[in-house]
Amino acid sequence: MYNLTQLQQSDTVYKLWVYANMSTGEILMGMLMIAVFFIMLMILKRWDFTDALMTSSFICFILSAILAYAKLLNFLFVIGFLAVLAFTILFVILSRSGK
Repeated sequence: MYNLTQLQQSDTVYKLWVYANMSTGEILMGMLMIAVFFIMLMILKRWDFTDALMTSSFICFILSAILAYAKLLNFLFVIGFLAVLAFTILFVILSRSGK
């Protein structure tokens, strides 16, 4: 059974997101960020895969940092997107230096 008192007392969109995130075991925003990552990756598929991966991981890193600052997202997602970005940049540097 859910405690709907917090939902009834929320008067801002932020409080609604906090309640929705809390009700789902604090995985709602994380799953939304992963969905945004893959959607952006599919939108950017007309370019090279490494460029699309680097762009989508950079944008998701920035968004996840903002959401973590607002205490809507666990900081592990920020580290995860930063790791994907770092490995992609390292791969692009190493693959372009061999040409």
